[in-house]
Amino acid sequence: MSGRLRADGATTGGAYLDYAGLGRLRPPAVTAMRTAVEEVLPYGSAGVGRLFGDRAAARRSVARLLGCTPEEVALVPNTSTGIHLVADGLDWRPGDQVVLFERDFPANVRPWLRLRRHGVEPVWVPMRDGGHRIEDVAAALGPATRLVAVSHVNFATGFRCDLDRICALAAEVGALVCVDAVQSLGALPLSVADTPVDFLAAGAHKWLCGPPGTGTFYCRADRLELLRTTPTGWFGHEGAAEVTKGPGHLRYDLPERAGAARVEGGMYDLVGMAGLAAALAELEETGIAAVAARVRALADRLRTGITELGYDLALPPDGAGHSGLVCFTGRRTEGAELVRRLASAGIHVSVPDGLVRVSPHFWTTDEEVAEILEELALHKS
Repeated sequence: MSGRLRADGATTGGAYLDYAGLGRLRPPAVTAMRTAVEEVLPYGSAGVGRLFGDRAAARRSVARLLGCTPEEVALVPNTSTGIHLVADGLDWRPGDQVVLFERDFPANVRPWLRLRRHGVEPVWVPMRDGGHRIEDVAAALGPATRLVAVSHVNFATGFRCDLDRICALAAEVGALVCVDAVQSLGALPLSVADTPVDFLAAGAHKWLCGPPGTGTFYCRADRLELLRTTPTGWFGHEGAAEVTKGPGHLRYDLPERAGAARVEGGMYDLVGMAGLAAALAELEETGIAAVAARVRALADRLRTGITELGYDLALPPDGAGHSGLVCFTGRRTEGAELVRRLASAGIHVSVPDGLVRVSPHFWTTDEEVAEILEELALHKS
């Protein structure tokens, strides 16, 4: 699975540092998906039962990762699906306010802005020095606040918000908290038992290193009934699996599933789910504490080296709000041009919102970090 990605797409050996863009699919996931494609699905329904256990396994892994019950977890195609389950599912009233954050990713902005047609008002938390200050969050909250829609880690600057304090502030005014965790889940510890968010969505294609088109949605047990409009489908009902074993396909009276899985609907991506279950199993075996420590160490090394080379970090170097994303730009070199030069050298990073974004994971080698720092030294302003 090693390999340098040249600008022309060829693989020649080297540095992949873009897990915030797209995680590299891990070998266990590749093996599981290949098995599904080559050994199961070519035989249709004859052996497809081998794959049905993967969704349950993935659900249990996510529950252990988040510190919740499996009944509070649904498997969804991506982050956007999870966010829309909340934005489209709550019973909004004219005059409700939703707190949003400047320079957040569109997936965590547009669904909430669309609620303006129901008389819902967005209230913005400004970005200052690459991050969001807790005093600005407090100022944005009020009696009309219905929900705070926050990204755990900002996609462009790498700022990690203080979810504990945001949850405490929201609780003071009776507001819900919905978290976009796509830039943290799988790289940073997050226990919903300790940090009482109400909803959380995360695609698995980044730090979880799962296949694109897979992801997870968390809904606190006592919040599920707040989602009055949710998708319905065959497998979203109790007893649907048992019905398939005999007569009874026309049972229209089956109750909705009691847990978050009621939103999962009908047939899903069996191949993708096999890959997700395998990726999550490897992450569990490695341990999120070990992963987070490695990510933090590599990111700190990058910040130190990048600063010493004279580049400008998006966040202050004092450590407050840091995550696994290291974002910067050159004083005279535009971010996009610098990323192009790195790609020509076989070093893969990304450039959201004009900033160079470097994002190492547990599996990133020390040599890859050294390679990008050496290349940046050649191009420093």
